[in-house]
Amino acid sequence: MAGHKYDEMGLLVVQENYCCEHFEPDDGALVPMRECWCCKWSNFRADSKGGTCDSYSVCNYVGNAKEAVNR
Repeated sequence: MAGHKYDEMGLLVVQENYCCEHFEPDDGALVPMRECWCCKWSNFRADSKGGTCDSYSVCNYVGNAKEAVNR
């Protein structure tokens, strides 16, 4: 996982088109694409960005957290 960025909570910072081996489609996904934007572990929600849309978010899957990866 070298070169990946993590936030202050140790969560992996991802872009819309990133996809990992833990991908699980979000129930609300309109298009069945294998991207973080459509994954239930990502958090591209407008309410967490103060109403603005951004192409960066965090992965909420514990297996991608910095502590879990660096063991």
